[in-house]
Order: sequence, then structure tokens, then C-alpha cells
Amino acid sequence: MIPIRDTSVSRGFAPATAVIILINLIVFFEELRVGNQIFQLFAVSPSDIYRYLTKGTGNVLALHWSILVSVFMHAGYIHLLGNMIFLSVFGPALEKKTGIIRFSLFYLAAAFVAFYAHAVAYPSSSIPVVGASGAIAAVMGAYLVFNPKAKILTIIPLLFFIEVVEIPSVVFILVWFVLQGANGYLSIHTHTSVAWFSHIGGFIMGLIVGVQMKWFK
Repeated sequence: MIPIRDTSVSRGFAPATAVIILINLIVFFEELRVGNQIFQLFAVSPSDIYRYLTKGTGNVLALHWSILVSVFMHAGYIHLLGNMIFLSVFGPALEKKTGIIRFSLFYLAAAFVAFYAHAVAYPSSSIPVVGASGAIAAVMGAYLVFNPKAKILTIIPLLFFIEVVEIPSVVFILVWFVLQGANGYLSIHTHTSVAWFSHIGGFIMGLIVGVQMKWFK
């Protein structure tokens, strides 16, 4: 399922979401210009954190700076495009509900929570974690709390046909989450390059923080 836009929520211009998308694009163009060197400089893996905690290897500030930078890095055009589509659909509506500052802080905090959710599941993995999907999963979780009755205009590929339909946000997001959970479960004993547990951890964080922001202002 590919979301196009929410049709029942008044969005308007969302400056924080726009800036986050712009930073992702700038970093990606820098990746194309510099090449793999940028991954060597900033990419961080769970094993880097594990070695720091067990052997004191590395610098804690440098490691967390790399985690922050890595959330704006992507492993290719499709990776970038998919994440930016989801962010552009779910980000603006949440930003309008929470405000620019809270949305921005929430997004950045989600980047760390998503990374550590993956690190807990795969503490010895040396595969770098890059991409915005964990933070965007948190946005989706909070979006669901604030907009459970919204409608998502969605592209659904069906063999040789493509259907464009409106789907309730609760259905779209819960189906998405079930798929993340299933893939996460199936990947537990493999060396997957997709950080499924970043998605799962980010989403759960989004639900929890979303409830707090909505009901305990």
C-alpha cells in the first residue's frame, strides 16, 4: 500500500515537516556527491553501541551524533522516496495538532528510540542503521492517536492493476504495523538489512507519546 494523502484532515503548510524533508534531500544529494565515504563517517550499528557499553570503545557523544545524522541518510532512491512519501502524508497533520517545536523534538527523539529498539533486538549486528523510517513510524503512531477517523487515499497494486481507494487511517496504519511485526518476527534469527524493530519500536513510542500529548497537555 502506498499512501498519497489524507483526505479528511485539513493540513495546510507544515514548516517543520518541510524542513525535515529538505534536510533528507540535501543529505542524500551529499551521499551521491561524496559516495560511500559519508557512510564510513556517520553510519552507526548496534555493535558500535554494544562495544561502547561492554568495552568502552568509542565516544558516546560521537556515537549519538552519528545516530542523529543517520536518520537523515538513505540507502538509495527507493528508500528515500518511500520514506518521504510516508512523512509527507502523515507528518503535516500531526505537526498541525502538536505544533512545530513539539513535533520537531518528538521526531528527533523518535530517531534515538527507533535505533535502540533495533539495537536491543540485534545487539551484535554490525550492519549500519540508516534512514528515517523508524522516526516516521513514530509519526504514524502519534498520527493514529490524533486522527483515528481520518481517511488515507491509497494506491493498492493488484497483480496487473492499480486501485486508488480511500482507507480509514486506523486500517491503513494497523495493517502496516502488522506487516512490520510479521517481518520483524521472521527476521529474528537472520542478518536482515531492514531494521524492522526500529519501525516497531518507533511506532509504539509514537502511540505512547501521542496519548500523552493529546490527553495530558
